[in-house]
Amino acid sequence: MHRAALVGTGYWGPNLANSIERTGKGVLQYLCDTNPQNLYALARRYPHAKPTTDIDEVIDDPAVDAVFISTPTATHYTLGKRVLEAGKHVLIEKPLTTNSREAPELVRLAEKQGCVLMVGHVFEYNPAIRVVDDLIKSGELGEIYYMSFERTNLGPVRTDVSALWDLAAHDAAIMCAFMSAAPISVTAKGQCYLNSGIDDVVFATFNFEHGVAAHLHASWLNPNKVRQVTVVGSRKMAVCDDLDLRQPVRLYDKHIGMPALSEITGTFLQHKTLVVDSGATIPVVQTKEPLLSEVDDFFDCITYGKKPRADGVSGWRVVTLIEAASESIARNSIVVPVKAPGSGL
Repeated sequence: MHRAALVGTGYWGPNLANSIERTGKGVLQYLCDTNPQNLYALARRYPHAKPTTDIDEVIDDPAVDAVFISTPTATHYTLGKRVLEAGKHVLIEKPLTTNSREAPELVRLAEKQGCVLMVGHVFEYNPAIRVVDDLIKSGELGEIYYMSFERTNLGPVRTDVSALWDLAAHDAAIMCAFMSAAPISVTAKGQCYLNSGIDDVVFATFNFEHGVAAHLHASWLNPNKVRQVTVVGSRKMAVCDDLDLRQPVRLYDKHIGMPALSEITGTFLQHKTLVVDSGATIPVVQTKEPLLSEVDDFFDCITYGKKPRADGVSGWRVVTLIEAASESIARNSIVVPVKAPGSGL
């Protein structure tokens, strides 16, 4: 049984605490937060966990082997570094850091210390997303043409990071998992309406090798809550709607092809594309909670020495992508090259 500490008991912290205990593989030893109101509100639900406002108490306790960091993004690097230096395994909520200079430091430190570094890219553990990933990897969709991601809602509004860093980071992680690669360039547009300097809506297009494009739309200033992913291939198309609990994935046997040259006799009307529409099928999707799966995997990685699905390099890669998109926004939507991390550690 792993003895865990949760650092950060605000918006996401209670969800993590619940999952830690429900796995049956970890028990909360500490709850830590600089906000006493949040801290003691959660502590009442877990009387066996010691509440503290002192991070040193957590880090200095040799009994704690797993730390979950769910604090404001600007604190991720400092807290993560201290935890890893103490030889403890750590799961850091996304994004891993606020820039691509700090992210590789944590990756290298975890490797040096022999510790698991995992990033909270929780949608990589979403069963519906896994089904779409399997459809892509198996070749069921054919050659991938493009992907689109829409993640919108009316709130919650962040004041520490933009919608790009808060929302689009999820989809940046998903698209890299789908393609088993990072994109090579990005162009993006963002707009601030509620808080100066913090984009409330973002549109970004990432370009992969071989012509595959991924378009991301993220906003917390939208009347509709949408969590949708579309992947279009040469043979079939897949749509994942995370808000559709009954049928979250639909596989469309639809594509457009050209008739064989031998079938074209010369008239203009015969130079048409061939539209194939054989309807949709509904793949079976397991009903396991993504966050519970994520925390369960974290504990298994510690116990068995496994590599996390969303490891430090994955987190570093996403930070690099979002940083490049931020640069494009700041420079009037110019195309910005993406330098994919992961080599030369």
